Amino acid sequence: MAAPAGAFPDFYMLSLFGMGAFIMRGAGCIINDMWDQDIDKMVPRTKDRPLVTGQITPKQPLVFLAGQLSVGLLILLQLNWYSIFLGASSLGIVTYNIFLRQ
Repeated sequence: MAAPAGAFPDFYMLSLFGMGAFIMRGAGCIINDMWDQDIDKMVPRTKDRPLVTGQITPKQPLVFLAGQLSVGLLILLQLNWYSIFLGASSLGIVTYNIFLRQ
Protein backbone atom coordinates (compact mmCIF):
# COMPACT_ATOMS: atom_id res chain seq x y z
CA MET A 1 0.00 0.00 0.00
CA ALA A 2 2.94 2.36 0.44
CA ALA A 3 3.78 4.84 -2.29
CA PRO A 4 7.00 6.76 -2.97
CA ALA A 5 7.17 10.30 -1.61
CA GLY A 6 5.11 12.67 -3.73
CA ALA A 7 3.15 9.88 -5.43
CA PHE A 8 -0.34 8.60 -4.75
CA PRO A 9 -0.97 4.94 -3.87
CA ASP A 10 -2.35 2.76 -6.63
CA PHE A 11 -6.09 3.49 -6.88
CA TYR A 12 -6.97 -0.20 -7.28
CA MET A 13 -5.10 -1.19 -4.11
CA LEU A 14 -6.50 1.79 -2.25
CA SER A 15 -10.02 0.77 -3.32
CA LEU A 16 -9.45 -2.81 -2.18
CA PHE A 17 -8.19 -1.58 1.17
CA GLY A 18 -11.19 0.72 1.63
CA MET A 19 -13.73 -1.94 0.66
CA GLY A 20 -12.02 -4.53 2.85
CA ALA A 21 -11.96 -2.18 5.84
CA PHE A 22 -15.64 -1.33 5.35
CA ILE A 23 -16.71 -4.97 5.04
CA MET A 24 -14.63 -6.19 7.97
CA ARG A 25 -15.88 -3.33 10.16
CA GLY A 26 -19.42 -4.49 9.41
CA ALA A 27 -18.47 -8.06 10.24
CA GLY A 28 -17.09 -6.90 13.57
CA CYS A 29 -20.34 -5.11 14.36
CA ILE A 30 -22.32 -8.27 13.60
CA ILE A 31 -20.05 -10.35 15.84
CA ASN A 32 -20.49 -7.78 18.62
CA ASP A 33 -24.28 -7.79 18.27
CA MET A 34 -24.39 -11.59 18.33
CA TRP A 35 -22.01 -11.83 21.30
CA ASP A 36 -23.64 -9.09 23.43
CA GLN A 37 -27.35 -9.91 23.05
CA ASP A 38 -27.84 -10.43 26.79
CA ILE A 39 -26.08 -7.16 27.63
CA ASP A 40 -27.91 -5.25 24.89
CA LYS A 41 -31.27 -6.20 26.46
CA MET A 42 -30.35 -4.25 29.59
CA VAL A 43 -28.93 -1.11 27.96
CA PRO A 44 -31.49 1.54 26.95
CA ARG A 45 -29.46 2.57 23.89
CA THR A 46 -29.28 -1.00 22.50
CA LYS A 47 -32.44 -2.68 23.80
CA ASP A 48 -34.29 -2.12 20.50
CA ARG A 49 -31.75 -3.79 18.20
CA PRO A 50 -33.35 -6.30 15.80
CA LEU A 51 -31.51 -9.31 17.20
CA VAL A 52 -32.46 -8.42 20.78
CA THR A 53 -36.13 -7.81 19.97
CA GLY A 54 -36.46 -10.96 17.86
CA GLN A 55 -37.13 -9.11 14.58
CA ILE A 56 -34.45 -11.31 13.05
CA THR A 57 -33.50 -14.86 13.97
CA PRO A 58 -30.04 -15.70 15.34
CA LYS A 59 -29.30 -17.56 12.09
CA GLN A 60 -29.80 -14.51 9.85
CA PRO A 61 -26.83 -12.45 11.11
CA LEU A 62 -24.71 -15.60 11.08
CA VAL A 63 -25.45 -16.14 7.38
CA PHE A 64 -24.77 -12.47 6.60
CA LEU A 65 -21.54 -12.64 8.63
CA ALA A 66 -20.38 -15.66 6.62
CA GLY A 67 -20.98 -13.69 3.43
CA GLN A 68 -19.11 -10.66 4.71
CA LEU A 69 -16.16 -12.73 5.89
CA SER A 70 -16.03 -14.52 2.53
CA VAL A 71 -15.97 -11.23 0.62
CA GLY A 72 -13.35 -9.90 3.04
CA LEU A 73 -11.18 -12.95 2.39
CA LEU A 74 -11.54 -12.55 -1.37
CA ILE A 75 -10.46 -8.93 -1.09
CA LEU A 76 -7.52 -9.84 1.15
CA LEU A 77 -6.35 -12.45 -1.36
CA GLN A 78 -6.10 -9.72 -4.03
CA LEU A 79 -3.35 -8.01 -2.05
CA ASN A 80 0.34 -8.92 -1.92
CA TRP A 81 1.67 -11.66 0.37
CA TYR A 82 2.97 -9.21 2.97
CA SER A 83 -0.51 -7.68 3.28
CA ILE A 84 -2.07 -11.14 3.49
CA PHE A 85 0.37 -12.02 6.28
CA LEU A 86 -0.46 -8.83 8.18
CA GLY A 87 -4.19 -9.38 7.71
CA ALA A 88 -4.01 -12.99 8.90
CA SER A 89 -1.78 -12.16 11.86
CA SER A 90 -4.21 -9.47 13.05
CA LEU A 91 -6.80 -12.20 13.69
CA GLY A 92 -4.90 -13.26 16.79
CA ILE A 93 -5.07 -9.76 18.25
CA VAL A 94 -8.78 -9.44 17.50
CA THR A 95 -9.60 -12.86 18.93
CA TYR A 96 -7.53 -12.20 22.05
CA ASN A 97 -9.39 -8.93 22.70
CA ILE A 98 -12.77 -10.62 22.26
CA PHE A 99 -11.96 -13.27 24.86
CA LEU A 100 -10.57 -10.69 27.28
CA ARG A 101 -14.02 -9.09 27.45
CA GLN A 102 -15.67 -12.23 28.76
